Amino acid sequence: MAVKRKKIVLIVDNNRDIRSYLRHLLQSSFDEYDLELFTEASSDTALKTIKEKNGAIDLVFTNIERPGIDGYTFIHAVKQKYPHISIIICSGSARRGDLEEMSQDNLIVGYIRKPIKDQVFISQVRSIFDAQNLVRIGFEKRDG
Repeated sequence: MAVKRKKIVLIVDNNRDIRSYLRHLLQSSFDEYDLELFTEASSDTALKTIKEKNGAIDLVFTNIERPGIDGYTFIHAVKQKYPHISIIICSGSARRGDLEEMSQDNLIVGYIRKPIKDQVFISQVRSIFDAQNLVRIGFEKRDG
């Protein structure tokens, strides 16, 4: 039996249906991983979750427009304290210039436009998980 690699994913969106949909998509598409999934409706609660996990989050999905702290401010706060966390913006309202700048500044690893297309979502997540696994395997070989 192959050992499943653990992945911790946080979904941040003020829309409960979107959170449930992304959770379902992850659970049904990544059987090869031991997924631990968290969902939060606000930036404040998401930041608390990240802190409680001591920054041990592999991937965060966040929308941009929501009450309270918006997605852009949330992303900057996460990356300032936890630069290793990969972040994907899931939004229908993100501005192209902002996305390009955030990508160039290594604040985000991807962008998925709403409404979400399942195959685009799965493909982006798979490539991020694969890249994270390559980095970990590289460290494991060096340490071992």
